[in-house]
Amino acid sequence: MSPINLTNLITSPRPEAGQRPYLPYGAARRLWWCTAPEVVISGPAGTGKSRGCLEKLHYLAEKYPTMRGLIVRKTRASLTESALVTFEDKVVPIHHPVLDGAGRAYRQAYRYPNNSILVLGGLDKASRIMSTDYDLIFVQEAIELAEDDWEALTTRLRHGVLPYQQIIADTNPDTPMHWLKRRCDGGQTTLLQSQHEDNPQLWDGKQKCWTVRGAQ
Repeated sequence: MSPINLTNLITSPRPEAGQRPYLPYGAARRLWWCTAPEVVISGPAGTGKSRGCLEKLHYLAEKYPTMRGLIVRKTRASLTESALVTFEDKVVPIHHPVLDGAGRAYRQAYRYPNNSILVLGGLDKASRIMSTDYDLIFVQEAIELAEDDWEALTTRLRHGVLPYQQIIADTNPDTPMHWLKRRCDGGQTTLLQSQHEDNPQLWDGKQKCWTVRGAQ
């Protein structure tokens, strides 16, 4: 099971028109290398958790033809106004063919030229997303789910196109007794702790200080 080669993400000082430069730091970087079956990246807002997960999905969808991924949240309405905004405005290059077709509110999937697909859905209409298999599942705000929801999603990880099958999630920290924290403590799920220093818009890694935005 080979991890992602991060050197492929390093962009030139003058990226091609339409590209959106990205290089992960901290917990987001560890997420890219991680091949554990279950991974949660936890931390406060503004640390780059969602973008890191979505960048990994997009990268793998382009690298592996016919790969099947799922982007899911507790409700489809909340997914439309959160993860899909980040995906379309920050992750996918401008004019990329996956953006053709229906708008965010009505889109059922992102379809790639190599026949990979990222299915979109909410667990409020689970029958639409639980009747097929996937290679990689991204759960946004996993804290909203019940453990039964999580375990049901893991049963759909059997498409077999990627060299490893994986469910990844982002979440804000909760009480130590939350089922997701207990799952991490028990070793079933890998926990990655995200912090504001992971976001280069907030923290200057070379100067080791906050940016103007970060200080604010």
